[in-house]
Amino acid sequence: MKQLFVGLLAAGALSAAAQSLQDVNVFLGTERMGHTFPGAVVPFGMVQLSPDTRLVPYALPNGSYNPEVYGYCAGYQYEDRTIYGFSHTHFSGTGHSDLGDFSLLPVKAGQSLRPGDGTDPASGYFETFDKETESAEPGYYRVQLERSGVLAELSANTHTGFHRYTYPAEDSAALLLDLVNGIYGYEGKVLWSSLRVENDTLITGYRHVSGWARDRYIYFAASFSRPVQSYRHQKDDQTPYRGFYRRFKEFENFPEMAGRAVRAEFTFAPSEAPLEVVFAISGVSTAGALASLRAEAKPFDVAKAEAQSRWLVELGKIQGEFLTPEDRTTFYAALYHSLIAPHVFQDVDGQYRGLDGN
Repeated sequence: MKQLFVGLLAAGALSAAAQSLQDVNVFLGTERMGHTFPGAVVPFGMVQLSPDTRLVPYALPNGSYNPEVYGYCAGYQYEDRTIYGFSHTHFSGTGHSDLGDFSLLPVKAGQSLRPGDGTDPASGYFETFDKETESAEPGYYRVQLERSGVLAELSANTHTGFHRYTYPAEDSAALLLDLVNGIYGYEGKVLWSSLRVENDTLITGYRHVSGWARDRYIYFAASFSRPVQSYRHQKDDQTPYRGFYRRFKEFENFPEMAGRAVRAEFTFAPSEAPLEVVFAISGVSTAGALASLRAEAKPFDVAKAEAQSRWLVELGKIQGEFLTPEDRTTFYAALYHSLIAPHVFQDVDGQYRGLDGN
């Protein structure tokens, strides 16, 4: 009988690596309590860009713990047919959770800025999809969204997420950014958030949250491949600010938006060309996010190729002989998941925010 053997490759790494990449099933662990996600990430990357298929609150209306939330530690369940957005930070394989920062979702222009309940299309902006249109492999995810008709594709680098959205050519492209929701969300978790339109192809912002990681700041800088035509936002704060900004049309084409519950929509002219978004994050500052954007921004296909090349190298370091194809798939899926966490936390210049806040 063949014996299971795993050994380090000294030679022939490329051929073994190519085979191992094909063998990775990134959907393993995404059912029930596996707590993994299928989205795009590079080895130990700070960005884990993945779909969130439900927004399950941490607490029930009476304030008690909601046991259903535990199934969404990674934001994703394989059996779901809804998507509320593609957020940029996720834990993999944990028994508790947090994160789900900065969710983007392509939509039809003029969509509601509330998520909805996942059953009634009129209730909010959530998307639906056919499972046959969803596919993923290390460094790449894609799905066809039904309500908007958008083909969504994701890839990643260490500090950046790459989005490519192909809209129906005749429709105005719109993109929702949610600074409110996250994984294990609850009222008051977002202490403050801010969004700034720097110019017609660049936005910046941050979230200050207190969850499993208390007093956590995370910043972003995002660039668009096409200029923004218009934008609007909505704040669901219990106590709206009624000072100076109330003199303007604060919720329409106003370049600065801030509050505890901010969502925004950006619209773009119809085009046959896909909309590409490069979304960089930092735990230190807006300047750190901008530096990551400058260092890692590139066209989507280049980013995808680089991400998959990095996975080929890492997965190709170990070669195995297996009793069955299923054993091979299980092994490489486990190896893949072992290379997601722990993840990089410092910026491209080496700076990071410590537990003391400095």
